[in-house]
Amino acid sequence: MRNKFFKKIFVSLVLLVVLSAISAGCGTTAPPILIIPTTCTLIVYSQNFNVWGYVWVNGLSTGQWIDFNGAVTVTGLTPGTVASVQVVDNWGASSHVEFVTLGSGTNTVVFYWW
Repeated sequence: MRNKFFKKIFVSLVLLVVLSAISAGCGTTAPPILIIPTTCTLIVYSQNFNVWGYVWVNGLSTGQWIDFNGAVTVTGLTPGTVASVQVVDNWGASSHVEFVTLGSGTNTVVFYWW
């Protein structure tokens, strides 16, 4: 009698393990791999005849000159950061600062006044 009892318990445990394995399946699917761009582009526009000079981003000169009513493309910036952009003329006079939160791809900032 005792052997039948242990045999029923053993068979029940085996069935429980098999049903658990069947219901669990192969596990969850792997999350998708997101490819985040490591750099982005910023286009600076001048929409005023008084806005011309070198474009500065985050306190550093890009070495690129923007003419009045012109545009300059700055590459190699990090998306997800805030960039401070200003224009500095030949005499070292700085324009106001525009702050841009950089997203992936192409970002723009427009200077309407000095």
